[in-house]
Amino acid sequence: MTVQQIRLFGDPVLTTPAEPVTTFDKELRVLVKDLAETMLDAPGVGLAAPQIGVSLRVFTYDVGEEAGHLINPVISVVGEEDQEDDEGCLSFPGLAFPTKRHLQVIATGMNMHGEPVTVEGSELLARCIQHETDHLDGILFIDRLDRKQRKAAMKAIREAEWSGLTPPTVKASPHVMGGVAR
Repeated sequence: MTVQQIRLFGDPVLTTPAEPVTTFDKELRVLVKDLAETMLDAPGVGLAAPQIGVSLRVFTYDVGEEAGHLINPVISVVGEEDQEDDEGCLSFPGLAFPTKRHLQVIATGMNMHGEPVTVEGSELLARCIQHETDHLDGILFIDRLDRKQRKAAMKAIREAEWSGLTPPTVKASPHVMGGVAR
């Protein structure tokens, strides 16, 4: 397994909805392990496949005692209570802004073997699940900010040392994962 380069804001893969996983094979298991290793190396609490340039509906998470992965997630909100706290993203190094999220969610999907999985989360785990699922839908956390905070975020992005760096190019590969070249 390999630590992968994390794509930065500006890379089109981050704003493109990811494709559902249809093939549960060795390549998918390698992807999940690469995501987990990259997330822990960063370090982060969650990482979605598009953040390493793979447009598939897969993410990993490691929040407190809860660690795992979810494929083709579907989120259900529990209750009406929201939370607002600083939220960051590995694709926006060093930046965090107050972001409103649901306090509790239930996510259903599959594991890397195609078996059904349900993850119930509140507070940070709920935030992580929502954040990573947004990545799979091509939504970035800055898209969730109110107008004033988004303006501040865009200013901070323009001033960030990584701003404007050329995203890595996707190399042609004979490996195909769920119909999407990796």
